[in-house]
Amino acid sequence: MFRSVFIALCTVGVLLISPAQAKYPERTMSLLIPFIAGGGTDVPGRFFAAELEKILGQNIVVSNVAGAGGTIGATQLSKSKPDGYSLGFMPVGTTTTQPHLKKTSYNADSWVPICMVSQGPYYLVVKNDSPIKTLDDYVKTAKSGKGLKFAGAGPGSIAHVASLTLDKKLGTKVKYIPTKGGPTIATEIDGGRADATTWFSDFDAKFGWRALAILDSQRSKQHPDVPTLKELGYDVNVSVWFGFFAPKGTPEDVVGTLSDACEKAVNTDTFKTNMAKAKRLIRYMSTAEFGPFFRNTYKLNGELLKEAGLIK
Repeated sequence: MFRSVFIALCTVGVLLISPAQAKYPERTMSLLIPFIAGGGTDVPGRFFAAELEKILGQNIVVSNVAGAGGTIGATQLSKSKPDGYSLGFMPVGTTTTQPHLKKTSYNADSWVPICMVSQGPYYLVVKNDSPIKTLDDYVKTAKSGKGLKFAGAGPGSIAHVASLTLDKKLGTKVKYIPTKGGPTIATEIDGGRADATTWFSDFDAKFGWRALAILDSQRSKQHPDVPTLKELGYDVNVSVWFGFFAPKGTPEDVVGTLSDACEKAVNTDTFKTNMAKAKRLIRYMSTAEFGPFFRNTYKLNGELLKEAGLIK
């Protein structure tokens, strides 16, 4: 009799527990974006959140917590409860360079990288009438007595990381000219005070510049005639990417649900259309791929910044 009652109670317990576990997510979720609304990270992040809502069947509240290169929001997220309800959409700089530069309380081990969503590969570009016509010219100029001047955003920016990576791979040593970014980079290039920089796929439409190579492993559909650095003999891959993250300690089954949802979200027609209209590139990387990629990028960027004397 006791045995029968015990088995019955256990069965009821399992029935009560299982549906609760299977319901994730069962309430409103939040997606933190560590930059201002309407900015470079916010636009693809909100497109992504809209698709996740439909797939997961729950409201997703997007919150913008800006400041200090994204580190204020990222720090807040890293301290959130790892239950799958507090998630983040963050870029490469916030997650792989700022921790080294600012000695943040979070690091590569503070996250579960769920997937890469978008990526904008960098192009190595020069002024249209520049005497630097090829990558070989770039290397020769950099190694000449005159040297080569490379303009970009402030020290530790992804453009700076790109110049350091090129130096390391090409055996060059350029003079880096830090600027406020954006239009000020164009002023340096067009005014002849800098020879080269890295930029996104709109380098020609926006500034009339010419690309020597793309810092990626594959050619771009926008500029199919621009060779990759890998084709030219250098394994260089530098881009501004955006990923979907959860705080460390998020349960595996929850990560699995989020991972499946991510893959579905980036493949919806709506997401593809919205990203195309915003001139953003979709670059999906699964949880299995993105985790090692993220940690390797974190390590390499730290080494580059240390070699450049930006960190001890």
